[in-house]
Amino acid sequence: MKILKMSFKGYRNLKENEIEFSPEINFVFGKNAQGKTNLMEAIWMFTGARSFRGTKDVDLVNFNCDFAKIDGKFFFENRNHEITIIFNGGKRKAIFDDVAKNYPTNIIGRFKTVLFSPVHLSLVKDGPDFRRRFLDAAICQLKPTYTKTISKYNQVLKQRNSFLKTFDNTSQNLQLLDVWDDKLSELGAKIIKERIEYLKVFKNKVFSFYSDISGGKEKIEVKYIFSVNKNINLGLSVDDIKKLMFSKLEKTRETDIKTRSTSCGPHKDDLEILINEKTAKNFGSQGQQRSAVLAFKLAEAMILEEFSGEPPVILLDDVMSELDDFRKKYLLKGLGGRQVFITSCDKSDLKKLKIGKLFTIENGEVNVKKDF
Repeated sequence: MKILKMSFKGYRNLKENEIEFSPEINFVFGKNAQGKTNLMEAIWMFTGARSFRGTKDVDLVNFNCDFAKIDGKFFFENRNHEITIIFNGGKRKAIFDDVAKNYPTNIIGRFKTVLFSPVHLSLVKDGPDFRRRFLDAAICQLKPTYTKTISKYNQVLKQRNSFLKTFDNTSQNLQLLDVWDDKLSELGAKIIKERIEYLKVFKNKVFSFYSDISGGKEKIEVKYIFSVNKNINLGLSVDDIKKLMFSKLEKTRETDIKTRSTSCGPHKDDLEILINEKTAKNFGSQGQQRSAVLAFKLAEAMILEEFSGEPPVILLDDVMSELDDFRKKYLLKGLGGRQVFITSCDKSDLKKLKIGKLFTIENGEVNVKKDF
C-alpha cells in the first residue's frame, strides 16, 4: 500500500501543488501553523472517513476558493489506482478509478492508513468516547459496512432520545418505545459483536508490543466494558446480545424517561486498560501510558496488514517530539517496511535517519529538499 503522488487545490491553506512521495519515509518539516497537519489530513481524507480533527467538510475549503479538490495516485491490490475527492458547498464527491461513487463513504476500505497524532497520546487518559471512536475507526477500515451500521445506530439513538423527550406514559407510546428499542438493540448487538471480535485479536497484539517495549517487566490488559451486561459471554451470538440489550433497555426505561436519554448500549461502552493489574488511566505513569498508546497503534497497523495483505500507510503527525529516544526508535523499527509520513518542527528528528524524502512547508507551500 503506497501513495505515489498527490495534488491539491483550494484545500485549507495548502497552495496548489502536485508532489511525489518516497515509498519509504517522508519527512515534512515546518514551524507551527504552516500546514503540516493540513497535509496529513488531506492524505487521511482518501480513506473516505471524516477529518480526524472533527472538522466539517465546508471548513476544508480555503476562504478564497469556491471548492477544494485533492487527487491521489496509489498502488495497492497489485495495481495503480486513483482517488479524487471534491469538497463543494459542504458536500463531498468521491471518484475512484474514474467512477463517481453515490456516497463518498463507498471508498472506505480502499486506501488504508493508520494515523498517530498528539491527541492519541491521551487515548488512555481521556474519556470513553475517545476510546470508542478509536475502536470503531479501526474496525471501519477492515469492514466498510461497519460504517453504515454505526451511522444507522446513531440515527436510531437520536430518534429514540427525541421520542423520550416528548414521552407520556400511554400504551401507544409504550408500544412505540418497544419498536425503537428493538431497532436499537438489533443495531447495537451488531456493533458490540464486531468490537468483541476485533478485540480478541487486538488485545493479544497490544500485549505483545507492550511487553516488548517494557522489556517484559510489565503486562498490559485490555478489557471491553459493557453497559448492557457486565458479564456478557464473549462467545454470544448477535441474536443473544440483542436479547440482552433489549432486556436492559426495558429495565432502564424509567430512568431513561426521566433523563430523556438512553443509558445503555455500545454508545456507553468503554475500554479498560490495565498495566500490572492497575488502571492505566489512574495509576499509569506518563511513560507507561505512552507505551500503551504505541502498542495500540502498532497493533492497529499489524491487524490492517494481516487483514488486507498489504502494509497500511502510516501518518505520524507531530508525535516524535512527544516521545523519548527509546520510544522513537521502537516506533520506527516497528513500522519498518511501510510507507511513513512524519511531520515535525524539529529537524534533529529528521537528520537521524537520512532515508526517504524531505519536504518543507511554509505558509501552505510544500517544497522538496534535495538533502537533509
